[in-house]
Amino acid sequence: MKKYGLAFLMLALLALACGWFAPPEPVQIPLTRLPPTAPPKTAISALTPDQVKNAKVQLVSQDKHQIVQLTNGAYQSAADVSSPDFMSINLTPQMAFGDLNGDGVGDAALLLAENYGGSGVFVSLVAMLDQNGQPLQAASVLIDDRPKINSLGIRNGQILLDAIVHGPNDPACCAARPTKQTFRYAFGKLMRTAFSSAAPDGTERLITITRPSDGDQFKSSAPLTVTGAVTIAPFENNLVYSVFDSNGDQVSTGSLLVQASQPGGPGSFSLPVDLSRISATGPVLIQFVDSSPADGSILSLGSVMINIVR
Repeated sequence: MKKYGLAFLMLALLALACGWFAPPEPVQIPLTRLPPTAPPKTAISALTPDQVKNAKVQLVSQDKHQIVQLTNGAYQSAADVSSPDFMSINLTPQMAFGDLNGDGVGDAALLLAENYGGSGVFVSLVAMLDQNGQPLQAASVLIDDRPKINSLGIRNGQILLDAIVHGPNDPACCAARPTKQTFRYAFGKLMRTAFSSAAPDGTERLITITRPSDGDQFKSSAPLTVTGAVTIAPFENNLVYSVFDSNGDQVSTGSLLVQASQPGGPGSFSLPVDLSRISATGPVLIQFVDSSPADGSILSLGSVMINIVR
């Protein structure tokens, strides 16, 4: 029996060596394919310069506020400047693009220049929103007659304008007051949220809000005190303040004294605001203005926008 067992073992080894018993083929397991990743959603395109240059615009300085169709940034009603219905409408070279209403889509800010045959060229700032990929004029505000535009931009949802405008003693031909202005599209309007100008010695007239911060939330029952500073104290140390509710309506206005160590020097101010007078929730704009005693024009302006919540 031992001989037979040994012989069988030797035969099995010989068979393996000769390939008589091949090992089984490896099993091919089909790969499980994951479903393809969905392509990213196509972003809604922002407005382009060509769209803006060929948009419909509503005139600002004209009493009738006529709507005209721009072609490559211009419109002219008649060839003869002396014609009673003459108008020449042009976009200035400066344009800015960015989100103005918080919907994540790129809008535009542009400057519209209107001339009706005289020497005046009235320039307005226009907010153009992207509505389903098409430009829509949402709001506008007059800047000045023949201002000199240094730059126009959009940052953090606000429009920044650097321009030289007319001061109280400037001749109509020649604006000479350097300004930096900020606008926010809010309440369906273009609201001026900051304005600074240069004093005769070159010092910038600036109003800064130190508390609260933009976007802070408050309940209408909560106490609120707005504090700020000025680089140049206003005439007789008086600032004018205004409070606008979520509808853009002025719900409060008045004046307050700036605390300054000397006339025309730097100073600070503090204003308690009664939020209980504002019934609606939503954004509230609190604005401070230093005006020229000569002509009432703005010398400096500062503001803060808070939110009232329940």
